[in-house]
Amino acid sequence: MSAKTLTDSISKGNRLKDKIKENPWFNLERNEIFLLLSFFFIGAAFANYEPYASFWLSNLFKVESFFTIGLVFVIPSISVAISTPFWGYLADRFGTKRFVLLGVVAHVILFFSLIFATSSTFFLVAVLLGSLIGAAQSSNYYALGERVVNKPRAMIFAKMIAIISLSWVIMSPITGWINDSFQEDAMRIQLIVAVILCLVSLLIALLIKEENKLEESAEEEEIVIKDVSKKNPLTLVPLLFILILLTVFTFQTTGGFWAYTSIYFLDTLHVNGVTYSVFLILKTALAVPIAILLGRVKKHNTNTLLILIVSGWSFVSFLFMMLFPLNWIMFLLIYSIPMYPVYNVTYLSVVSKLTSEKRKATAFGITSALSTAGYVFGILILGITADSFAEGIFVMLKVSMILGIIATLVAVVYYFYNRMKYNEKNTENL
Repeated sequence: MSAKTLTDSISKGNRLKDKIKENPWFNLERNEIFLLLSFFFIGAAFANYEPYASFWLSNLFKVESFFTIGLVFVIPSISVAISTPFWGYLADRFGTKRFVLLGVVAHVILFFSLIFATSSTFFLVAVLLGSLIGAAQSSNYYALGERVVNKPRAMIFAKMIAIISLSWVIMSPITGWINDSFQEDAMRIQLIVAVILCLVSLLIALLIKEENKLEESAEEEEIVIKDVSKKNPLTLVPLLFILILLTVFTFQTTGGFWAYTSIYFLDTLHVNGVTYSVFLILKTALAVPIAILLGRVKKHNTNTLLILIVSGWSFVSFLFMMLFPLNWIMFLLIYSIPMYPVYNVTYLSVVSKLTSEKRKATAFGITSALSTAGYVFGILILGITADSFAEGIFVMLKVSMILGIIATLVAVVYYFYNRMKYNEKNTENL
């Protein structure tokens, strides 16, 4: 890196610091306001669909196979895993905002088509087609936020997680009330609400001005590589990047049980919809302070330690749930601690740190692909196992505990390798 380039980078970084001082957490920029509002309404839309999709298949369409029910989560996840890197690549080349808009439009069409679903086959096919295009907004929302808001990436990600969690907190009791009050018509009412909320999100997103923010200075980077762009256009530290992707994959396998929580609560434990909404409210409400706290973490090694801790907690959670499978109060307290803020703030911050500035959307797309691939694997292995054993849904807790052990071991390897590489003084050897 030449002296002039380094000086320019430091100068830009100093201007960025001045801007950050003028724009703390609660002093919002114009783009930031529209970004967060758009993200809020898209989150509220999914709060009407995602927690209840498997319940609709089970009760309204009379699907009995856990594997088939799991497909309602597997299909969009596979679609995201396949298409998100492609959408991220296009976003890097042609602009992020247009692909966010495309993804929101796709979900408007998806939710609208599901209103008229008369069979599980139609339902699942619609989810497949809508998810392939809807994946255009999955990771690109975060890439857009990093590119148009003049604040540190961790702060931006944390605010996005906090706002989407707030949307779920607000919508969950409403959707629970709809489920209890309208019964067979509940699905259509919730989907109509989802369509309206997506349209509002779309209109607000149109107001975002896509303009590049000031780049962070070289002084702020904890990992400094000399002239890395000539060595690798995507990542600054290839092996660390591969390891973090493997960590993401194994960690996300432990989230497979989420696809079956509505069945576990509403069908197995016979909890009513309003009580189920308490679980959703608690899970999403806790995500707000957790995201804010994670957003204040600036050190790379601290983030890697957090990744190790949450992987271990995932194992411990399923261990207790396996030992006390009928204790829904304990289930609510333990499983309500949200893991997704860690992925969307901590994991993406680490990935962003390891990748070159011009390839953020591509890197996020690859990370999202591995994330959803892990989620898909978790859902499928749980569904197949539950169909194969007499224990049914309860055997899922044992399998999830095993997946938690694997995720913890992989996180340990990543943590210590990262510490070893980060502590090397000669960064050219990274």
